[in-house]
Order: sequence, then structure tokens, then C-alpha cells
Amino acid sequence: MILFTRADARDFRVLFGRCVAGRPRGPAPPVVVRVRAGVRTLAATTAAGVTLTHATPAPDEPDDVVVVPAAVLAGAEGNADGAVSMDRGTKLTGVVRWTCGTGPRTLPVDLVLPGRQHEVPAPPAAAAVAPDVLAALHACGRAAARESGRFALSRVQLQGRHGRVVGTDGKVALLWGGFTLPFADDVLVPALPVFGAKPLAGPTTVTLARTAAHLVVAAGPWAVWLPTDAGARYPDVAGVVPRDAAATVRIDPADAAALLPVLPGLPGGDRDVRPVTLDADRGVRVRGWAREGEQAGETREVVLERSTHSGAPVRVALDRRVLVRALALGCRTALFSPDRPVVFAGGDRTLLAAPLDPALLAPPTTTASESPTLPTRSERSPPVKAEPTGPAPPRGDPPEPLDLAEDLRAALAGAAGLAARLVSALRQGKREKKVLSALMTNLKQLHLGGAP
Repeated sequence: MILFTRADARDFRVLFGRCVAGRPRGPAPPVVVRVRAGVRTLAATTAAGVTLTHATPAPDEPDDVVVVPAAVLAGAEGNADGAVSMDRGTKLTGVVRWTCGTGPRTLPVDLVLPGRQHEVPAPPAAAAVAPDVLAALHACGRAAARESGRFALSRVQLQGRHGRVVGTDGKVALLWGGFTLPFADDVLVPALPVFGAKPLAGPTTVTLARTAAHLVVAAGPWAVWLPTDAGARYPDVAGVVPRDAAATVRIDPADAAALLPVLPGLPGGDRDVRPVTLDADRGVRVRGWAREGEQAGETREVVLERSTHSGAPVRVALDRRVLVRALALGCRTALFSPDRPVVFAGGDRTLLAAPLDPALLAPPTTTASESPTLPTRSERSPPVKAEPTGPAPPRGDPPEPLDLAEDLRAALAGAAGLAARLVSALRQGKREKKVLSALMTNLKQLHLGGAP
């Protein structure tokens, strides 16, 4: 019996690992391999009731069912499409076989006796939806809370009547609309990272289906059965969006692209909320301010020269991660109203965020220095070591090229003078250790901090 290909084993293990919210606990569930009517289906179900299936044609395989431990996937997975087969010894034993670069491989396995709990449900009638629904489920799932309280904030809501996907943790909310969903009611499902996984990015056909207890999201050969939560309550997120705005800021796409890599390195990023100040009056600026720590007292300002502002003056503190998320989603129009969340809108996507404490507002800068790509202003920018890990750029401004050139010229001049002294001393037959030591010190300075 052919169980799967090595590539299918790899992708199934990756996707199933992301069908769990948080860190998995306990032993991994077994994998059910069923061949029926010329279709091979792999299935596994998490402890929370989320089922992942993968269906492929198997025209030459007889109907059969086998339940194998999840460790078989890890043992046989690979990048190739080579088949992984199994020879049965008894009802509860077998040998799994496949071929890799080093030759044939075998793995003895203890099978699980199939039961009613291992039945793979037949897929219900499905309706095609826009493929962007996967991105919406992923992005709204990221906005959801880890735990629920009075409201089911650890869930994602699909609003059938409005054609919208919603996720919120009570502080930040994302509404992604523009969909035609095959149901009219509102459905709550678990917020899972599986919809952002790479194996689901290839299929162009995406469908949705409903059963009495599940919402089935299918993409190509993959299907995720999400248990629905009919009894939970969910906040009216759309009702929080203000109808009128006192001020509007439109961030130019070029400014957004230049701002995204700069935001993580602005001062104040070591705080829990990582505040930045969005200031719009006669222009649009984003400022970072460090109140304490290694960068205490530093303020850096990024001027968005192409962006525009209309309405009342704006000065609001936001978590920079919210601003990054809004810009990455294409929500570049910011709407401001008194005592209301800040609204970032773009196309069918709307991101809501509560402003931070006004005490976190960064003071205006007083001196200016230009940047070749994005105009910036800086009061004080001492050299700071880069973060040891992660993609964030180093905090603080890089050394000026003119300063580096002056340092290099001084080092070369010093080295040349000492070299002349050394030659003179050697000609006189002297071994001046002090001269040699000084020369080596100056030569090391040519590396500018040890970098070759």
C-alpha cells in the first residue's frame, strides 16, 4: 500500500503543526491513510478538534485503511516526490519503505487499530471563494487574542452577510471584507497560523463549506476542518469604526516602503508597547523617543515628504508594530477622531488600534540632518551596537562617511610615520620593541573596529 509521497509527508507535518494554537502538548495524534474509490486521503485531528486532510488520486490502489504513528511522517519526509509504501506483517505491525539519496530505507512501525474515531468525513458540497480569504484568515488570526474572556477573542469571525473576516484582541482589530461567502450567518472558528503556511500558497482554487459542526476551508488537495463555536459571544467590531473623521493622513506608498525598515530601529523600541509618535500638522512625521535605558533622551524623526494631511492637527502615540502591520496590509489612510480608535484603511481592509498613553508622545526634534533615502531629524544619535538577532536594523544612526574617511587618513598617516621610524631604527641595528608595538596598534586601527 502506498501511504504518501515524501514531499506530502513533509508538507502534512508542517501544516498539521500549525493547526494548533500555541505550543502543542502531549503525543502527536496518529495519521489515518484511507483509500476509497480511487482517492487516497491523509487525515489527522488535533486535541481541539481541528482536522487536516490531504486528498490525491490513487486509481490503482484497492480500498484500504491504515493508522500510522505521526513519527512515520518525520522519518520518511523529504523534498522528493518518491512514494512511501508499507508492507503489513500483521494487523498491528508493518514495514515502511522509501528511497532517498543514500539508497533504500526501511522503518518498522507499530500500527494503530482503526476505530470509529479514525473515520475520515466525506467532504461537504463547497462553494468557490476568492483566494484572498486564506490571507484574511491568517491576518485576522494574528490579530486575535491568545485567550478568550467574556468575548471569544481567541476566535476569528466570518460574517456571511457582510462578506467579512474579523479578528481582534480587544486592543487591535482587523476587518477584511470584499468576500462572497456561501452562508449568511456569522461563524466563529479558531484563530490558527495554518493559513499562512507555504504549502497553502500554491493552490489557486479555494472553497468554503459548512457542516453542522465545522467550517471546511479547502485549497487544492488540502482541507482544514475548523470546529465552529455557536454559543460564544463576539464584540461588534464594525460598530466601533467612527463614521466621521476630524483628521486624515494619507501615507504615500513610497514613504510607506521607506518607513517600514526604519521603524524597528527608532528609539523607544525596548519598551513593551514600543511607542512611536505620528505627528501631522503642516507635514507628516513619525518620531521615536527613548525615555530610559541605553538610548535615554534620544529622539529621532522621520519626515514623510510625499504624504499628506487634512483636517485638525494630529499628534498620537501608537505601538510601532501596529503601524508596521497597517502599512504591510496596504492600509495607508489613517483616520483620527477624538476618543475613538485610530483607523487605518486600505481597499477592503481596515485596521483599528487604540492610541497609547499621551505620556508616551515623543517631543519634537530641534535639529535636522538629512538622509539620502528618507529625510530624518536627529537630536542625538550616539553609535549603538546592532541587535544580536532578528531582522531589525541597528538603533542609532550609522557613522558619517566623512568621519570614517578622516579616521582612515589619520590612521594611515600615523602608520606611515611609525614605519619610517622603524626603518631608521633597523638600519641602525636597533630592536625597538616600543616602535614595533606602536606600529601594530596603528595598523589595527586601519580595520576600524576589527572589521577586515
